[in-house]
Amino acid sequence: MNHVVIKKTLRNLPKLMFGFVIIALGINLTIYADLGLNPWGTFHQGIASISGLSFGVVSQITGIVIILFSLFIKIYPGVGTLLNMFFIGFLVDIFDTMQIIPLNDSLIVRFIYLIIGTFLFNYGIYVYLCCELGAGPRDGLMVGLVKLTGINVSIIRPLIEITILLIGIFLGGSYGIGTVLNAVGGGYILNLIFKFHKFNPKETKQMIITDLIAAKSQA
Repeated sequence: MNHVVIKKTLRNLPKLMFGFVIIALGINLTIYADLGLNPWGTFHQGIASISGLSFGVVSQITGIVIILFSLFIKIYPGVGTLLNMFFIGFLVDIFDTMQIIPLNDSLIVRFIYLIIGTFLFNYGIYVYLCCELGAGPRDGLMVGLVKLTGINVSIIRPLIEITILLIGIFLGGSYGIGTVLNAVGGGYILNLIFKFHKFNPKETKQMIITDLIAAKSQA
């Protein structure tokens, strides 16, 4: 069993990283669309505006807080959780520096950026979740609540993100049509992707970090 866990981790790491790349590209497209941050982005910006901390630091601290909260509903971090916390933000900054997405003032082009970016963001979530190496802090909370309540992801995710969005707006975070699209439609887009690939988050068994540690100690 220990070799199976290690082999699964090594085999799925490239796919996990590919999922992060897709998510980062999606985030960059929505940023360049300049039509509103996603709900978590609005929340992070709001916290940053009143705390004086950078957007990235707020995102990291939020991830840690979510992981600690998730422990109470028995959702434990995995390799994917920890890598998610670091690499998505890292890749977003890299792609931004490389300027691989051309700036455009056309509202039509920016709206296309928003639609494609929203789809890529959600598709990247599916790609890395199906690796079963551990959900990211925010997605882990979503999957945990789906399992705990039995409620569909198309309902759970909007409830989480609308709550986060309202807090972010109250704290001074920016918002727009892109924010509304992500808050209201993101869960439905993700659920359609899950259904297309016949992926059921209720049936997944995300690996937790102790599984890998135990496997290595027995190797």
